[in-house]
Amino acid sequence: MMQFRLEKRAEPSKFMLYATPIAAVALTMLVGVILFSAIGYNGFAAVGEIFLTPLTNPYKWQELGVKAAPLIIIGVGLSIAYRANVWNIGAEGQYIVGALAATWVALATHGQGGFWILPLMAVAGAIAGMAYAAIPAFLKTKLNVNEILTSLMLTYASVQLIFFLIRGPWKDPMGIGFPQSRRFDVAARLPNLTVENFGFLGDGALILKGLVERVHYGVPLAIFIALVVWFIMTRTVFGYRMRVVGAAPHAARYGGFSQNKTIWMAMLVSGGLAGLAGMLEVAGPFQRMVPGFATNYGFTAIIVAFLGRLNPLGVIFAGFVLAITFVGGQIAQTTMGLPDETTGIFQALMMFLLLAGDILIKYRIRRVQPDARVGAA
Repeated sequence: MMQFRLEKRAEPSKFMLYATPIAAVALTMLVGVILFSAIGYNGFAAVGEIFLTPLTNPYKWQELGVKAAPLIIIGVGLSIAYRANVWNIGAEGQYIVGALAATWVALATHGQGGFWILPLMAVAGAIAGMAYAAIPAFLKTKLNVNEILTSLMLTYASVQLIFFLIRGPWKDPMGIGFPQSRRFDVAARLPNLTVENFGFLGDGALILKGLVERVHYGVPLAIFIALVVWFIMTRTVFGYRMRVVGAAPHAARYGGFSQNKTIWMAMLVSGGLAGLAGMLEVAGPFQRMVPGFATNYGFTAIIVAFLGRLNPLGVIFAGFVLAITFVGGQIAQTTMGLPDETTGIFQALMMFLLLAGDILIKYRIRRVQPDARVGAA
């Protein structure tokens, strides 16, 4: 019987570093075919609906952009923290409090107009996300409390805060009893992209309008943020500091980089970006605060960050891959009657296979020769 063993590589494999995310996606599709066939569905059709239909149907592309935007923004922030070895697991909570702060601005300015409302909502969302991330940063640097536990537990507190506010002080008086805030004024809603300046394209402008009419300005902003963060992480002292502290903490201390300052910076930046993503979601697709606002984008963005290899450019790609599972899951639910949990299953499976494949970066698989085993015995 053939046996194999893991053999440590002399240097980490750059090929496997970038090949394993692609392999994880491919294996997720393969396992999906087997899984759905085993429970009585057409496995190939189910996986095709989830992974291919969002790509082959042009009118689903705008949905991909809308779903990918918050994942990219949060994933970029988490990639900064993880590069510095700071494990912020509570981006979902920072995303929620960012949206709550933006909602507070929208409700406080109800009945008013002005271009300044949306920027004020963005600032409030980012500051709220930073403040919420500051709690685990403080506990980590002052009391050495594990930031994984504190940031995660704060997420559940933020969900309860939503329920309290929309059932109490923020409840819509015209909402006929539904637990939700009032709908934002036009000045507090994130506008969608327009194609009015592309009239010279003739019929092409109509096609373009059909492709982007549901895409809000948060989508190009997410890609812009990823590009800016990529530049910062690769061309500035801040990025160098994050990478050195994460990769070689002893060398970082020798070089004068404070670990506590790095923890604070990583948590504040990742929390601020998560809060900004929450503002863009509540001012864009939702346009009011509702119980279902906790969409798990903050948790899904953890997969996005690792699938993108903690590189902001890779996070853009990973954000769209995970957006495909969201949009495709909704399509498969409608056309094939797949359960709601399908999307979560695929995302968890993808994360598991990615982490399992990462072992091949530092190790290679070697076949054990029978003679060698006998000799060793």
